[in-house]
Amino acid sequence: MPPPRLQGKVALITGAAGGIGLATARRFAAEGALLLLSDANTEGALHAAAELGYGASARAHDVASEQDWEDVRDWALELHGRVDVLVNNAGIFLAAPLVETKLEDFQRVLDVNVTGVFLGMRALAPSMVARRSGSIVNISSLAGIRGGPYLTAYAASKWAVRGMTKVAAKELARDGVRVNSVHPGQTDTDMNTRQREETPELVEKLIRGVPMQRLGTPTEIADAVLHLACDESAYTTGSELVVDGGAAA
Repeated sequence: MPPPRLQGKVALITGAAGGIGLATARRFAAEGALLLLSDANTEGALHAAAELGYGASARAHDVASEQDWEDVRDWALELHGRVDVLVNNAGIFLAAPLVETKLEDFQRVLDVNVTGVFLGMRALAPSMVARRSGSIVNISSLAGIRGGPYLTAYAASKWAVRGMTKVAAKELARDGVRVNSVHPGQTDTDMNTRQREETPELVEKLIRGVPMQRLGTPTEIADAVLHLACDESAYTTGSELVVDGGAAA
């Protein structure tokens, strides 16, 4: 049996209280990672850490806050002395017609989804560069690959994540730090559960646009994140891994 793929590595996952973040935490734990979990939902993050047990720590985290990122960086380095893997997963969703999108709502999506990723990379990259080793995985979206109606704010944020990933990958490659993005399609998270309950016809329409004719699971997205986090992808940086059931094909 091969050794665990993240044995002894320290991984920080934002937005880890549920959905893709929690699935990634579970996947990483199974592969031997020491986990640092953060989320604006403090209770959810602490519950996740308790579920995962030994090697998992958690704290509150507003990813749009520069001070919070400095505190999270210091917390991580104090606990373990390093972060080997950073997964910028925290994000929020907004669907609204262009002409009905309020500026404050548009800005809030950018604050969390774009500024949060920028601050995370900026906070953790220096310690990775100093060790000449590290993997950063930024969670974008299928909306960062192609356009879609009612997604002006969300698509803007996820295209920005895609672009920042490529720039950071080129800047950090010579220092041994890899930066990649994952682009989930329609995924069976709590958000989609609410959509199915509130607008089942919309979800059915979305599924019809997926060649595999189903939603993805958080675990399937987590598997993609794991691949980019571990040494299997040692020669991969600046890439965009689309996990969408063929929707973008």
